[in-house]
Amino acid sequence: MSPACKNPPSHLTDPWAVPVPVAPAGFTALHAIHAGCAVQVDLGRIGPFGFSARPEPETELLYSDLQTNADGNISLRLGSGRAGFYSGKYLKGVGRTPLAANWCHPTDRYHSSGHLLPSAAAREYLVSCYLEELGAGDSLVVCEGLLLAPLPPDAERYVESIFPGLDPCHLAPADRRLQAITVKDAGFARLSNFVWAFSQWRGGAPFMIELFLRMTRYLGGPSQPEVRPGDVTPDALAERLERAIERLVHHFERFFQAGVYWGSFHNNFTADGRFLDLETPVVLGGPFIGLISTSGKLPESVDLAGSRIFVGCEVLHCLQQIRTFLAFVIDRLEWLGRNDGSGGELERRFLWDTAEALRARFPRSHWLHDVRALGEKLTVALTSTLALPREATAELSALVEAQCSVMLNQEPRHTGTIRLVPVKMRIANPEPAFSVTAGVPRFLEGLVGQTRVGRTFNTALGQVDGAEDVTTALQALREAEATIRGSVREQRTGQRPGREPLLTPG
Repeated sequence: MSPACKNPPSHLTDPWAVPVPVAPAGFTALHAIHAGCAVQVDLGRIGPFGFSARPEPETELLYSDLQTNADGNISLRLGSGRAGFYSGKYLKGVGRTPLAANWCHPTDRYHSSGHLLPSAAAREYLVSCYLEELGAGDSLVVCEGLLLAPLPPDAERYVESIFPGLDPCHLAPADRRLQAITVKDAGFARLSNFVWAFSQWRGGAPFMIELFLRMTRYLGGPSQPEVRPGDVTPDALAERLERAIERLVHHFERFFQAGVYWGSFHNNFTADGRFLDLETPVVLGGPFIGLISTSGKLPESVDLAGSRIFVGCEVLHCLQQIRTFLAFVIDRLEWLGRNDGSGGELERRFLWDTAEALRARFPRSHWLHDVRALGEKLTVALTSTLALPREATAELSALVEAQCSVMLNQEPRHTGTIRLVPVKMRIANPEPAFSVTAGVPRFLEGLVGQTRVGRTFNTALGQVDGAEDVTTALQALREAEATIRGSVREQRTGQRPGREPLLTPG
């Protein structure tokens, strides 16, 4: 991995950034360059009163980000409750931040704990290695390393209680003995950060300039040229948002080709279109269209008009969130353009013009809003990867159209049910409490499935899950990374004599 950080932006001045004191912690880094990331929150240093607390130097502060989703939020989760930006990196698993207002919520014990399961950290790191080796590292915020520490003796029972009804013996040994911190590069924001800023509007020219400058920067991503204040116009912001959405769709095409299904999509991608929260991947190793069930039971058939989104169409989860975000922002900008008393005529005109620019960039005929255009866009992406017979292509097109209709809250033109065929695969549990069963539409039986690389990935991951101490786990991670990268290179070069077919359905 490449742990170096290139000129990360200063997250401490983001409007949604909350400073959090941290202190050194007893974690061991997979890569020595991340040794300085061995920190955990130290809320006691805030002090009960302002006159009893000393100012913290910047080297002892982590910045957590406040978040509000336009479509829905989970009670008392105010933002990054166990993560934040620190010295140009994004660290997850550092303990409870002040944004974990759910800290005593009885039914949200994992996300309120400040804890990151080592099995989740291993998945973030190894799926990053896999996609990097495929040349798709720019499609996600790469997990470039992790740190591990022994779990305190009194914490094992708490970890077991996170998954009520689960036999503790089913927890991976690593999860019963260790805790983790993951390391990613800074330089991103979520759409939920923007929604928070618009919801907590402060008004005035300085706030507006800073907010729209940062929005424009974060929509462009780390590969784009630096944005100057003079570059921030309503049309430029709308154009950057459209490009970010196009990038997101393209990234999901690459995930489809790589056979990576992320499992959890809400608020889990960046404003510039990269995937961010990598804890629960299902890695198949090649293109797959079907259903992944973590309930242990696969339905025999699925109604085309139902709400279940198929693997291969999961980008619709993200596009639905973007459509809600867009509607919220336009409505908010128009309201502020009429009613913001803290700004002058120039500021209100900018707000109104930005709303108009977004409406013009995303009319009702835009593929983001049009079932036929969206369906064609996704179908072309899928069929350009899969060499399908004509009849299967027609059935896939009908499936995609129905999925897009459901996402846009419209009645699909095609009705009926799709019969599912179970597919046997070697898949490590994406989360401790969930095992995976998979099925494909009957019209794709024998045409999609798991590759050797996918089986290799899941086998290597299982070996990491079995480690019970820091040294063994770190060594298992290094070996798993080497195995996974080697398997990808082997598939790419095809140099292994007498190798079996890469695609192995059933």
